[in-house]
Amino acid sequence: MKFKTLFIALMIASSCWFGTVNAADAAPAAAPAAAEQVAAAPAKKAQPQSNWKGMLVPILIVVVMIFLFSRANKKQQRQRQEMMDKIVKGSKVLLNSGVYGKVIEVKEKEFLVEIAENVRVLVIKEGIARIEEEQKEESK
Repeated sequence: MKFKTLFIALMIASSCWFGTVNAADAAPAAAPAAAEQVAAAPAKKAQPQSNWKGMLVPILIVVVMIFLFSRANKKQQRQRQEMMDKIVKGSKVLLNSGVYGKVIEVKEKEFLVEIAENVRVLVIKEGIARIEEEQKEESK
């Protein structure tokens, strides 16, 4: 969530900064003092100015933010996978449904969880929200 607010703030700041720079560049030149100077001056064709420099900073900001988002997402996925690997028989877990249980059997893609005495539920790995022992260690 912090990355999103930082991204928005940087985009607004760069937009404002480049908006003022482009407005200063587009300011009209001072009017000629005499009409003779206007008649004597050769007509100049307006040359289009490339504005790629003005787009460089916002593009770089977007690329950096995409990199930061993907890095944070990969880190979160790695932590979740490590948590799943720690689950063994006897671990107390919290299911995504909000039900606490004890792991009775560990299979390849699922767990057998006992949520009450003689009440066992087959749960896929994605159905586990957290391991209860980890939460107690973090609170100390």
